[in-house]
Amino acid sequence: MHATGERPALSRPDPKTTQPTRDERPIASIKIGKRHRRDLGDVAALAASIEDIGLINPITVDENGLLLAGGRRLAACKQLGWKQIPVCVVRCAR
Repeated sequence: MHATGERPALSRPDPKTTQPTRDERPIASIKIGKRHRRDLGDVAALAASIEDIGLINPITVDENGLLLAGGRRLAACKQLGWKQIPVCVVRCAR
């Protein structure tokens, strides 16, 4: 807040460039960068959960297929033998 007690105006992202889209992509096309954690923990338990109730939240990738979020979900779906995976595609300004 400003000294006057007013909140500063929020800058809103341009929805034409930042609105995520839902899609389905081949698992083999997802690229994993260097910044993702290496120890994925108990992937087998997550795979069992996904097999039981499905994948609730899709993984997140950029427009080039680089994984941004969901490394454990991706590993679990690979373990289940999935060939395709639901994704949320976001545009990243780089």
